Amino acid sequence: MVHIVKGIANHLPVTLREKRVNNAGVTIYYNMKLVNDMTKEEYFTYGSMTNYPRYSIFAFNDAVGSPPNTLPDEEGFYTYTIYEVTDLSLTKEELAALSDNLAVEKGKAFVSNPAITEVSYTQYTPTDNTNTLNSNTVYLNI
Repeated sequence: MVHIVKGIANHLPVTLREKRVNNAGVTIYYNMKLVNDMTKEEYFTYGSMTNYPRYSIFAFNDAVGSPPNTLPDEEGFYTYTIYEVTDLSLTKEELAALSDNLAVEKGKAFVSNPAITEVSYTQYTPTDNTNTLNSNTVYLNI
């Protein structure tokens, strides 16, 4: 699992070089798709790759407006997929339709937003107390 912090330059260790899908000599770019685990909303950002002897670093910065749109404001867990593409001008619809054949890395990510300083609580009081041991059960979602 990787940790992505909204609003700063992120550097994620990945193994993109070993999974290259395009031929040598072709200019390639890397695009990351984030899918919210709860809402299934999709976000896309382009990044760059730096190779080291044992790993690669995928770097991106949503604070400067990575095309075609920025990372989510909502904190939470996401599934990420990094694609190898040959065009920087793909639309959101074209990016959403990318084939799994172009995927070079998949995993889980936790996105945090330092602008959110308070924990939000949601209270839920059941309308009937079926499956509870007492009649005054209150659920909290943290």
